[in-house]
Amino acid sequence: MQEITLHEAAERAHQTEIICRLLEVYPNKITDADISALASLLARLSGSVASFLIEEESKLVED
Repeated sequence: MQEITLHEAAERAHQTEIICRLLEVYPNKITDADISALASLLARLSGSVASFLIEEESKLVED
């Protein structure tokens, strides 16, 4: 996985939050295909943020 910066991790976390709020506010207006696409996007966005945070935490523990 490509390394990301703190700023990129923050942006991706923010995008993840926006998508989750969209799903919460408009649950009946999103098609099944859209939900599938959004779920895939959420997995990519949140996965990269989680990987970044785990890597950063391991650096802190090593120091």
